[in-house]
Amino acid sequence: MTTRFDNLILYDGLGGREDGASLVIEDDRIIAAGREAKNLPASNLIDGTGLTCTPGWFQCHSHIALDGLPNMQAQIARDHTESAVMASAVRNSLRCLKSGLTSVRDMGTAFDVSIKLRDAIEKGVLLGPHLYAAGKVICMTGGHGADFGVEADGADEARKAARMQIKKGADLIKIMATGGGQSKGMKAGVPQLNFLEIQAITEEAHHAGIPTAAHAQGKEGVMNCLRAGVDCIEHGVTLDEEQIEQMLVQGTYFCPTLMALWYVIEKGAAAGIPQYVVDKCKIQAETHFAGFTKAYQAGVKILAGTDAGTPFNFQDDIASEFQIMNHLGMSVKDIIISATSAPAKAFQADKKTGSIEAGKWADLTFIEGDPQQDLDAFRRVKMVYKMGKKVYERADGADIFQVLI
Repeated sequence: MTTRFDNLILYDGLGGREDGASLVIEDDRIIAAGREAKNLPASNLIDGTGLTCTPGWFQCHSHIALDGLPNMQAQIARDHTESAVMASAVRNSLRCLKSGLTSVRDMGTAFDVSIKLRDAIEKGVLLGPHLYAAGKVICMTGGHGADFGVEADGADEARKAARMQIKKGADLIKIMATGGGQSKGMKAGVPQLNFLEIQAITEEAHHAGIPTAAHAQGKEGVMNCLRAGVDCIEHGVTLDEEQIEQMLVQGTYFCPTLMALWYVIEKGAAAGIPQYVVDKCKIQAETHFAGFTKAYQAGVKILAGTDAGTPFNFQDDIASEFQIMNHLGMSVKDIIISATSAPAKAFQADKKTGSIEAGKWADLTFIEGDPQQDLDAFRRVKMVYKMGKKVYERADGADIFQVLI
């Protein structure tokens, strides 16, 4: 079936914006977009007056099986079976769709649940976004992420751990290069996996043709990752001119996960967040927000991601990340790029999705209003299409999902 949407505000995901635009999709593909699509024949016509259409959004840093509870570690301890982890992941997949997300990069689940969920979604057994799944993270013994990861010490063990995740079908390898804010008893930015271990993991990933991403918060850990050729730095809460310059030279991506700090500081220990988490996040905030602005202004390639699953950081709240990115100086067009074409390229999917161009998958997010005029438009998701199928619609105050039969 051919569908034509008319009278749209259209952001193509590449920096372009057009008023009064049309968009034609057929089966799972985009046929044409813009004013030239206005007169193309279609069997189904939809008036998009008042709607903005963008490429479907990417959530670039999620822990899909975590629910944003005040004490993240308590949920990890509670959900100690694969079935419990999978149940949360399935539920959160629907939350992602209704918030405009057609793609999610999962950055670590116990039992490799994200890999298994990805396969179920691709087979049509379950409804959810495209998943780019890391499965288990790779960390040092007792390091950050050890409760849902693979512990490895030394380059040989690290190399084997990477090979094992590749064997299981991971789309990327997640490296835990430093301590983190959610782990008790460790300094957030202290180096953990060392350069040789990170290098071994990265070599294996690149031999397999998949990217790496590293949880890296302190400068030494970030520089270890950059020297080892890691493709994306996650968090990067202490970025300075040296780190930024190296990222520019190498073309490294940066996923800042601003909301992970924001919500912890905003809610605090009174909301049930462990005091040690609040204390560490306050220290990180002293440099993180300014570092993001410096990286953006310098031209570092930014990916929109929230670290969804951390305290009060819900899977359906990517709009809050957009708002704080804008508050810190990022333009609306660049925010949309950071959630569409930039991650598609980073995840090696840009030939298929990430922009509104003829021949790409019809992964589309429709919102009410224009975010250029009103940032809250990002919260008013009206419809979501995944590969040409309407998988979600907000109608008469109710959430309507595609029914799988």
